[in-house]
Amino acid sequence: MNESEINILKSRLIPIPQEIEFNDGQEYLLQNGCKVHLVVAVSDGVAEKVSSLFKSYWNVDISLALDESGVPGQMKDDAYQLAVTDGLLAIKAKGLSGVMNACKTLRQLAEVQRGTEKVAGYFIVPCVIKDEPAVEFRGIHLCIFPETKLWDIEKQIRLAAYHKFNYAVIESWGVFPFESHPEFGWQDRKLNRSELKRLIHLGRELGITLIPQFNLLGHATASRSVTGKHAILDVNPALQPLFEPDGWTWCISNPNVRRILTDLVLELHDFYEQPPFFHIGCDEADNIGTCRDCRCHELKSLVRDHICWFYGLFKQRGARVIMWHDMLIERGDKRWDGYTACGLPEHKLNELWKELPKEIIIADWQYGYKAGEDEAVTLWPTTEFFQNAGFNVMVCPWLNVEGIKSLGKLAARKELLGMLETTWHISHDNKHAIIYGVAPNAAWNPTAELPKWLSLRLAVALHNRQVGWDMGIKEYEKTGWNMEQVDPGHHPHQLV
Repeated sequence: MNESEINILKSRLIPIPQEIEFNDGQEYLLQNGCKVHLVVAVSDGVAEKVSSLFKSYWNVDISLALDESGVPGQMKDDAYQLAVTDGLLAIKAKGLSGVMNACKTLRQLAEVQRGTEKVAGYFIVPCVIKDEPAVEFRGIHLCIFPETKLWDIEKQIRLAAYHKFNYAVIESWGVFPFESHPEFGWQDRKLNRSELKRLIHLGRELGITLIPQFNLLGHATASRSVTGKHAILDVNPALQPLFEPDGWTWCISNPNVRRILTDLVLELHDFYEQPPFFHIGCDEADNIGTCRDCRCHELKSLVRDHICWFYGLFKQRGARVIMWHDMLIERGDKRWDGYTACGLPEHKLNELWKELPKEIIIADWQYGYKAGEDEAVTLWPTTEFFQNAGFNVMVCPWLNVEGIKSLGKLAARKELLGMLETTWHISHDNKHAIIYGVAPNAAWNPTAELPKWLSLRLAVALHNRQVGWDMGIKEYEKTGWNMEQVDPGHHPHQLV
């Protein structure tokens, strides 16, 4: 097989495996009775899952041989190995997670039989793959706005799982249907509880754990600042004492705030069936501590006690809190020139990090890219700062391609907890291939050379199509990554 053919095959894979070798010879035919040899250390549910996936992906009943020996002891949970010849497909993994990742790669490799009008079967070229992720936590951050359709969130969860993300942070912007305090959110835009619960269960089936996020400091409006909306106060002004006068941040000197927020976050965590993480936000709290009562306290003590309360709350549940980094470092500090820092000098929070539990996970969001002196290595001093301070850190890029790739390499090189790719209000349009093409590779195999941009976009489009088949999508608006073809905006539901 020549280099051109190899590049064509590799360009279909997201993320690109760590080691892959394609061989000449007869293809492996995906047909009824095809032989699959499964080598696992933990076999619970694995055989049933593999048989189900082969039936779902290619409509074939396989002949499965299960072997519970021969798995390397150091093999990571998400790692897998594949060996494909003309007569046998062998999968080796520790357990279910690795086996599912192997099947996702096989689906991307499989090609439909040629020369027919309609699908007559699929084949896979002979190959050997040894693959494992560069970091443990590979996450996607998804926002549900009042305008967001849950079918669109489902497509993105499915695609993220298909591209081997293993976590999805779900931030609901004033739309979660709280039962403890139903007034906290838009009364006419609440999500359907059963539909949201279905997505949580679906994620688990696909190998991706959904993590709730609720902002406990800034962004208390539960609305984007550029809209001037407030999900609570616009329709319920009686609740003004719970917020700073401008409504942007919570009034953390008011004891009722802690009481209510405790109810809200525990309800969220329970609804998501108590995942191992909870994201508490805490970014961009510019106007924190501006009311009469907050001004009478030392702001650092207020914020410390606020964060530590929720840290302890989740620690009792066996869960770790994730928080954004930006309020813990000061804007204007020369160490952070060119990087994100939102703490203001008057906040006096630049030493707060010393008083926070080191079990808190710092989510370092950096949306730009500042080349190093040699124009090859970006320094990312904020990440190094928090890691040296003893925190687990995850890098959080957005849409800058070079920044995503550089942060992925940093996470692997520094052995960080992982990467959380953010999406906010832009996860469609031409940015979709960045989020679901570049970012998965950066999180899984950051040193891999990416295919040409068109090939990457077409691979993401193909995988979107496969996800659509899984969902049974027939409606025009639900296909692709935009509802409309002409003048599509950032959202799938909105025109420019």
